[in-house]
Amino acid sequence: MKKLLYRGNKYTQHKEIVPKKAIQLKYRRSIYNQKRQLISKVQTDLIYRGRKYLSKGSTNRPYRSEANKKIFSLARDLINAQFNLANDELSRKLWNEVATLKIDPQRIINLMYRCCSNEDSQSMLEADLDYFSKE
Repeated sequence: MKKLLYRGNKYTQHKEIVPKKAIQLKYRRSIYNQKRQLISKVQTDLIYRGRKYLSKGSTNRPYRSEANKKIFSLARDLINAQFNLANDELSRKLWNEVATLKIDPQRIINLMYRCCSNEDSQSMLEADLDYFSKE
């Protein structure tokens, strides 16, 4: 029997050590890849305590970060042009850019009016997710 030391106290092991037979594992690439694809398709949006989050591998089109940056930037520019500068010409140009990029105007309006802080990207993302959940 072995003497064991745990947190300064000595213990004796009463069980005998039984050697186990080794098992050879097989790697099947095709099965592994199929399972990975199934898992990635199943869940792209994550919900924790009622808040929506995106997984890193999310392929959901409206939430892609490069598209979000442009849309959030347009929303901020429109807020600045319409509310701060009151510049009709700049506002019209920005709305034309929204139309050319084929972005839903309701989505931009949602970001302009429903967002707590337009300077905070997380706040804008939450407003955007809320818009798509109601759609």
